[in-house]
Amino acid sequence: MFKTTVRELLNVIPFSSFKGDTKTEICGISCNSKEIEPLNVFAALKGFKEDGRIYAREAVEKGATAVISHSDPPEDFPYKDIPWIVCQDDRLTFSIASSFLYPVTGKKPKLAGITGTNGKTTIVYLLRSIFSNYSKGAILSTIEYDDGKTLKSAQRTTPEADFIKRWLCNISESEIPFAAMEVSSHSLELHRVSSIEFDAVAFTNLTRDHLDFHKTMENYYEAKKKIFSLLNKNGYVFVNIDDDYGKRVVSEINCQNLIKVGFSSPADIYPENVSIDLDGIKATICSPWGQLNIVSKLTGKYNLLNILFAVAISFAFKIDKTSIEKAIANFEGVPGRLQRVDAGQDFYVFVDYAHSDDALRNVLLNLKPLTRGKLITIFGCGGDRDRTKRPLMGAVSTKLSDVVILTTDNSRSEEPEDIARDIEPGIFSELNDSKIYIKELDRRMAIQKSFEIAEKGDVVLIAGKGHERTQNIKGNIFPFHDPSVVLNILLEMKK
Repeated sequence: MFKTTVRELLNVIPFSSFKGDTKTEICGISCNSKEIEPLNVFAALKGFKEDGRIYAREAVEKGATAVISHSDPPEDFPYKDIPWIVCQDDRLTFSIASSFLYPVTGKKPKLAGITGTNGKTTIVYLLRSIFSNYSKGAILSTIEYDDGKTLKSAQRTTPEADFIKRWLCNISESEIPFAAMEVSSHSLELHRVSSIEFDAVAFTNLTRDHLDFHKTMENYYEAKKKIFSLLNKNGYVFVNIDDDYGKRVVSEINCQNLIKVGFSSPADIYPENVSIDLDGIKATICSPWGQLNIVSKLTGKYNLLNILFAVAISFAFKIDKTSIEKAIANFEGVPGRLQRVDAGQDFYVFVDYAHSDDALRNVLLNLKPLTRGKLITIFGCGGDRDRTKRPLMGAVSTKLSDVVILTTDNSRSEEPEDIARDIEPGIFSELNDSKIYIKELDRRMAIQKSFEIAEKGDVVLIAGKGHERTQNIKGNIFPFHDPSVVLNILLEMKK
């Protein structure tokens, strides 16, 4: 446990003003008043809905001995002797303070950061499989946080700065040599990773998403691009050059170890002799480190791209070819990422997290050429999120499917019927006599209807929620896990 004083903290963080005793002892930091422990610094961040200063009193009563904030204490704050640090950029200061208060004292693991709109989770999971087959590995992902000893369900794609630093400390203390993490655009914009140094960075692609936060695609791109400033001087950058924004990255950054990833030989790492069907992928991968042959249970061209990234990063981390090949062959997939559910039925069922028009397009374009019968898609759109993508998702699902079933995702505070009404113009724009459209806002009933329609050789895609274990309807949260619901319905139908 690293103990220090406010004076030492002030020597390393940017701040505007300070009141209090610099000799005050501190140990650790948190921006969540409910997680404060004795001697912690409380980071009273200015949120989008609330001002963190309103929780400063609770934090002090739980043992906080200092506060970092964007402004002076509220007038009714009773603890006048508590050191109070005011800074212009409270989130950046929080990140720097977290790095200082949670120093990595052991050997730092080789750390890979994966950013982009699609593919992050699968690449991180593939890397963990490779790391674990070769030695040991840890991950931070949309689904779970793993420090090599314990697993914790993820609350967001990239956690807050203090959590990341404690995660790195735990990995170091456990002498785990490799780690990989998803790096969201939110985390880059909000400085959650500003004090992290990466040994490898991957840029998968950039498509329309999160515009409720970033407002424009240019802002979204510039947020993603910040990850390259966090690379150590000998680190590697891996970029998908088949993506337009990936081409732009290559033209705009300067890195001595820039590796281009793609599906053809202008890339530095690319596949040959490719075979893809609904049961898996086979290919030879060519790279600056030599060739290897992969056999994977994953399917779809975009999963081949994810494998290319995982192989490239593993080679850069000096993991041997045999370990990489074996780990990929044994990899069972990622929960909710084109996850196949098989109860012995004569049609294919996949569950996927795709919740944007581009993610849905990618999945459907990969499944369509492999489908011998009908392609049946079930989807909805989340409430309280970017409304502009709703008709776009309706259009792409209808254009690329034979049967489209509109249902409810997480409506949150919105009415499911209102969300459906926003989606339907896109559906109707692509609907014709050869396609079937069904609206069934009860998600379980929608899944059941799809199975009643499905025939031998058909493919059913259930999109939007993936690994999630709950559904939020008008603020009411209840258990709902697509893979489990699918399996239960399939087993009931066999009785």
